[in-house]
Amino acid sequence: MQISRLATALALALPLAALGPACAPAVDGPAERQRALDREDGARLAAQLAALPGVVRAEAVIRRPARDPLAPAPAAPAAASLAILIDDRADRAAITSAAHTLSRAIAPEAAPAIVVEVGEVRPSLARVGPFTVEAASQAPLYSPSSFALTCVHTSRPSRQAPTCRVANGPL
Repeated sequence: MQISRLATALALALPLAALGPACAPAVDGPAERQRALDREDGARLAAQLAALPGVVRAEAVIRRPARDPLAPAPAAPAAASLAILIDDRADRAAITSAAHTLSRAIAPEAAPAIVVEVGEVRPSLARVGPFTVEAASQAPLYSPSSFALTCVHTSRPSRQAPTCRVANGPL
């Protein structure tokens, strides 16, 4: 009889004991809070770098040590890693200088390691009438657009279907 009561009490207590820690809120320590701040600052720095002219893509990772007054040894120094992808016409020196300045503004204690690489070719643009197209497409677009303008300009308003007059007669 005693064993069955004990088994019943254990059967009820075990699920409740398992649910107890699941209901407790997560409490972040100093290291987790510092990592969250580092992620936010890295995302802000990457967004600012991506807004620079000629930058195709930017990634930033910042690592600062969490302050621990009871640590036996001093913490590792702060560091920042910046990877910047630019197009072929961007000024690499100006972007590197701007990245240094932005990194120092967000994390002054971190020594930044900056890598700037060319990743894309910026297309050369040309105007064809009211449109902006790649320069390589300019010549092939002139003849169809001039033909279309000739057809629109020479068509006569009448009850008949509009005709298109070209140098050799109707089309």
